Amino acid sequence: MNELNRPLGVKPAEQEKGEPARRSNMLGAVSLLIAVMALGVAGWLYYSRQATVIVAGNEAQPAAGQAVNGEATGNEDASENAQAEEESPDSDNGEESEGLTGLTPLQPSGNIAVPKPRPPRAAPQEAGLAHLPDPDLIERGATGVIPRRSADGRKPMDVYAREPETTGNFGVARVVLIVGGIGISQTSSQEAVRKLPGTVTLAFAATGNSLTRWMQEARKKGHELLLQIPMEAFGASGSRPGARIIASDASAEENLVNLHWAMSRITNYVGIMNYQGGKLLSEPEALKPVFDEIAERGLLFVDDGSSGANQSQALAAASLLPYAKAHILIDAKRTRQDIASQMEALVKEAKRTGLAIGVSNGYSETIDMIADFSGRANGLGVEITPVSAIVSDPERDR
Repeated sequence: MNELNRPLGVKPAEQEKGEPARRSNMLGAVSLLIAVMALGVAGWLYYSRQATVIVAGNEAQPAAGQAVNGEATGNEDASENAQAEEESPDSDNGEESEGLTGLTPLQPSGNIAVPKPRPPRAAPQEAGLAHLPDPDLIERGATGVIPRRSADGRKPMDVYAREPETTGNFGVARVVLIVGGIGISQTSSQEAVRKLPGTVTLAFAATGNSLTRWMQEARKKGHELLLQIPMEAFGASGSRPGARIIASDASAEENLVNLHWAMSRITNYVGIMNYQGGKLLSEPEALKPVFDEIAERGLLFVDDGSSGANQSQALAAASLLPYAKAHILIDAKRTRQDIASQMEALVKEAKRTGLAIGVSNGYSETIDMIADFSGRANGLGVEITPVSAIVSDPERDR
């Protein structure tokens, strides 16, 4: 029977023989598909359970036969490890386990100091408010108002600063002129405030008189201010009762009391300058707490250079205290010829290194000569600049 005369509905012999094989193949494929789906569901349930355990903060246990640190473990070992972890008083369920991450958590040792956040660069006061203390930068102390950093980190050394005539380092030879002793003599104080340009820095003596009056006039004229604090000199008798001297043989608490008293005498100053103090500046144990306090309150420190070599620079660096040291005492000899000679030396130093700091005692003849020099400074190739402009801030620059 061929294809032409085969009755309808009758399959050829070869086709009849292959039909059971095709049905068997289809059943096998369906069975395999079902098995794969079942394995997928089982795997999803298993890993979902494991993720739930981890999120709950429990110690993850290795599955049977899983290697941990190079050794195989079974279910029995895993159960024993979990029980030991629960019984251990030092376990912390909030941390990842060593078996899960392969890392051992490190605990802080307490030997590394956490650095403070860098203080913001605060804009100086408006000129019309320069004679008034910023209410955010003052604190009521036992003897009056003392400076402090603001809640947002602004420092008095920035807020009470005077902007220099030029900014940046473009080969400008800078001279810093500091006239001290303001408040000791009423005549000299008046002359300094009214004759000297605002670019000259004025240092107020903590033991002077009428300080608030002179401070307000000086700030209105645009002067930047320092506060001179008496410190123990070589050959002095140390901490005498009522002397208010920062002394090497006094306790840190007593020195801070005297420091705060001096700080409360005026406001609106950028920093502290020593008056004498050769012995104190050479005694690290006594000086370090004082420098720490000055730095903490957002002020700078100027060493007037009168004591020569001392520990002030190294200790200022350890306290993160902005620091500068004077190069020349302008009126150690009060003759006009000697003062003029020192001013010439100041100009030469500024041109040689880019910066020179000169300090004077605020005598009448010194004030007159500094006023004359200020009018000729640009012609001499130097720029008079406030002290805050040449002091770097270790907290910001580290």
